[in-house]
Order: sequence, then structure tokens, then C-alpha cells
Amino acid sequence: MGQYLLYTLKGYIKNWWWAYALPLVLCIALSVVNINFLFVAIILLFLVFMMILFFVVIYYGIVPESRYSTLKKDIELNNEGITLHLKKPVIELNADEKNTIESVEKKEEKPTVKYDLETVVIEWDRIKCVKGSDECMLLTFHQPKYSFLAIPYDAFDDETHLRDSLSLIRSCIG
Repeated sequence: MGQYLLYTLKGYIKNWWWAYALPLVLCIALSVVNINFLFVAIILLFLVFMMILFFVVIYYGIVPESRYSTLKKDIELNNEGITLHLKKPVIELNADEKNTIESVEKKEEKPTVKYDLETVVIEWDRIKCVKGSDECMLLTFHQPKYSFLAIPYDAFDDETHLRDSLSLIRSCIG
């Protein structure tokens, strides 16, 4: 999840860097006239801008597409799109106990964790482009903004599998 939010912030700042730099440069330039503008620049930098970035993380980090990158999954690539078999963890307790947080905390042995499978199909026309990073391949979506599917490189068997998958993705995206 941390990497997903890091890539989200990188995309956001790449598009909106000027909106943050302009007031800072203006305040620093005006601090020659009055030193109080330097304090305004510091407040903007450490308080206002950080709060804005916090809201950006919350707003773009809770879209359903962020689940696609953060949950355990199996991925299938075909001509129709990308099929994700998401593994959602479910805690199972004995039948006589209620499935509540208190009963899980009171229990001394660890509860068994099983996975519910959810199948999601992402059509190729929803994907805007393919980008590469150091850790993973990013398939960015058209909508919502700043959302993508991160596929780690170690999910591929070898370099030929990665190359074949990348050529299939690029041919289907167009």
C-alpha cells in the first residue's frame, strides 16, 4: 500500500508541482520587502501543502482500483483484458463463537485465515498506458485519475515471460 500511495503522489506532484512552487517563490521574493512572508512560506510548505497532500492520498488511495494492486492475486492476460483473481482474507472461527473482534482478541491460538476469491476483469480499453518502475510494471487507468495496476517483476517467471506479456499488453492497448 505504501508503494501504491508513493506512485500516486509522484503522479500528482508531477502534474501539479507548479501550484506548489508558485506561492512559495512569490512568498520568498516578497520576504525581501517584509520578513513575515518568509514565515508564510514556511507555513505553506510544512502545514498547508502537507494537509493538501494528505487529502490527495486519502482521495486517490481509497478508489476500488487501489485494491487491485494491494491484495494478493493471480493474474491472467488474454485478448479480452486482464483477469484478476483477488484473494480477500477472511478469519474463520469456531461455529459456536461469534465472528467479532473481541472474540478474536480473547482467543489465545491464532484463528485460521482463509481467502475468498473474487474475479475482476479489466478490459484493455480502460488502460491508458504502460509504465515501468524499479520494482514493478504500472498499467495506468483512464479513470479514475492517478490510479493504476502495479504488477511486480517477480510475478513473471523469467525475462521472456515478461517480454511476451509486455508485447501482449502493448498490442491490446493499441
